[in-house]
Amino acid sequence: MSDVAPDGSPVELYARLSSMGEPELVHEVIPPGAEILELGAGAGRMTHRLVELGHPVTAVDSSAEMLARIRGATTVHADIVDLDLGRTFDCVLLASQLINVDDDIERAEFLATCARHVASEGAVLIQRYAPAFADDPRASDTNIDGLRIRLVDSRRDGERLYATVEYELSDRRWTHGPFTARILADDELGSRLYVAGLRLERWLDDGRSWLLATPADDLSAVYVEIPAAEPAVRDLRLRWDAAATAVPAHVTVLFPFLPPDRLDATVDAELARIAASVPRFEVRLEGVGRFPDVVWLSPEPVEPLARLTDAIAARWPDHPPYGGAYEKVVHHLTVADGAPSAVLDRLETELAAPLPISQMVHELTLAERRSGTWAVRARYPLGSPGR
Repeated sequence: MSDVAPDGSPVELYARLSSMGEPELVHEVIPPGAEILELGAGAGRMTHRLVELGHPVTAVDSSAEMLARIRGATTVHADIVDLDLGRTFDCVLLASQLINVDDDIERAEFLATCARHVASEGAVLIQRYAPAFADDPRASDTNIDGLRIRLVDSRRDGERLYATVEYELSDRRWTHGPFTARILADDELGSRLYVAGLRLERWLDDGRSWLLATPADDLSAVYVEIPAAEPAVRDLRLRWDAAATAVPAHVTVLFPFLPPDRLDATVDAELARIAASVPRFEVRLEGVGRFPDVVWLSPEPVEPLARLTDAIAARWPDHPPYGGAYEKVVHHLTVADGAPSAVLDRLETELAAPLPISQMVHELTLAERRSGTWAVRARYPLGSPGR
């Protein structure tokens, strides 16, 4: 057996660490005896205390060596990203700043796992790096119950945080790192939760490092895909548009659409009819647009897209575009949403370089989100040119 977990964490050290008040915080905001799914449980630093507080815990970790140190809980040796236990829990716990992983796709998969396993009336508790620390990650040297913890080589560069942690206990020393973390501002974190089917309800501490999220309603969306734009926008969308982990480059036709449970053969027939009524067309991305916190590419011509939107909204008037939030619908391909102003300013200039981008649009796509997971449900061919 290895003495180091797959992520570089020293097993012996983590087996010696005690909790630092986190289990008590969790215990205060969930019902007594609530079942907990603990993702990334490690060697049980929090697990053992949660069990003492009366909570049945299912502890998940990718390290069998870590899990071997856990007592009193059900253990599951698995990666978080593809975990599917086929059941739900009163509470899903994603602690230890796992939300700050420096991989946008992996983070989305973490959140999808949370949404897939939380009960309809349950809660997802997430811990991130506190903004005060993330804004100024100074080197530190602390001692907790005889354990010396030193944060060294720490620095912030844009949205990333770099650091190494050194531990010393009696005559043993361990080093973890150097590691890289992605810092998530409040708005971005809220957007990524929403895409995953979760709703940020409240912060649980004054430092805003712990949040409580609840399951959001399942929903669907209708859009046209623009694969020709992927080479120019894919990396930018993954970094700056939360929806990029759920759907490819696209122009939204109508969102949010019907709940997935209402999607049936009648809906399919109606969407197929509407799609067939609009001839296939070539769309050109010719310019860069800006809302206050969004940078997007503008499609031309807009008329076929508007016809699709108007027809679907007329057929289902209780589902207007964007919930009726805007008087006028501006069709667009989002590249960045909620990014810092300096980033949006830069992207406005950079995105002009690969334009124009042309794409024949042959079909309308219907996608649905169920329990945090997005999937294409159907595609409907557009009509023949000249109709």
